[in-house]
Amino acid sequence: MKYRLLQWLACPTCRSADLDLETVRTETRPILPGAYGPDEQDLPGVDLARGEEQVILEGALHCKGCGAVWPIRDGIPRMLKPGAEQGPATAHSLTHIDPLEPAWEENFRDLADPLQPEDLLGKLVVDAGCGFGRHTLHAARFGAEVIALDSSEDAVASTARNCADSHRVHVVQGDLYDPPLHDDAFDLVYCFGVLHHLDRPHDVYVRLGQLLRAGGHLALWVYGPRQGLTRHASNALRGLTTNMEPAELERLSTWIARGLRLFSHTPYRVLGKVPVAGPVVSHLPVHDHHQWPFDVVVADIYDRLRIPVRHWFTGEELERWLLDDGYADIRVTRRVRNTETFRALAQRR
Repeated sequence: MKYRLLQWLACPTCRSADLDLETVRTETRPILPGAYGPDEQDLPGVDLARGEEQVILEGALHCKGCGAVWPIRDGIPRMLKPGAEQGPATAHSLTHIDPLEPAWEENFRDLADPLQPEDLLGKLVVDAGCGFGRHTLHAARFGAEVIALDSSEDAVASTARNCADSHRVHVVQGDLYDPPLHDDAFDLVYCFGVLHHLDRPHDVYVRLGQLLRAGGHLALWVYGPRQGLTRHASNALRGLTTNMEPAELERLSTWIARGLRLFSHTPYRVLGKVPVAGPVVSHLPVHDHHQWPFDVVVADIYDRLRIPVRHWFTGEELERWLLDDGYADIRVTRRVRNTETFRALAQRR
């Protein structure tokens, strides 16, 4: 945990921002060239003259408002309220994100559209439901200060590992229903691929909006309704895999990934730009995953089969939510890559 993260944290139980920091173990890390500018020499824990930064590996946060104690383990504040459901384990726990691999950046830019990289420069951002950090990394590379929030222990550990070289990333384990962050503080909150997995997505949508300052932006990406064969196949597979042992589900995911490589990814890669064949192969299931390494495809399938989808959204539903809550400059766009999904971007008044 970086010392300056403290200014954005709040107790999830009583919402107090009056937190005392206890440090048990710290570590000195070198500052990469260009990580901080001359105007940032007074940042807590940063010593530009020595080219070093102090981070807290073990310690605790003590809330003066209600007396709650939130441990810091492995450099991550653990701020899940007692009784809060921890997020599921992810097969991406060992996935390595190569920042020079174009597919990762293309994926982030696609989901964030119409936001552009320059829209993140110098912004204070929350990645709500960060997963293994695939979007956190690129938001930080585009110049944002990013707080990566997730309830899953696997997820925050993976994000911390994948973003270890970024001085602009802060990882927090917390609940999206009760985020341990200040209200009215952030320039951008984005939540990609999460709301459709939640029992009460509207509650989380409302809470994320409250984190925004006036003029800040909320960006969402959600699953649209599945139709026909896709819907029946997805429901049947999830019904079969809900109670599978992890090793068994991993074997199944590997076989499905091999089938997709043979019958979807390869035909699309070979024929996708051929005038007559291209439109045909563009309808093959999850053809756009041809860009990912095989182990990433396996992990994606595993997570899709393990984590249930509890809500399908329409563009009209997203727009109604945003209109009812008084957002401005609302842009909802339909994204079709094998299956229908929706992006939304809106500004808090």
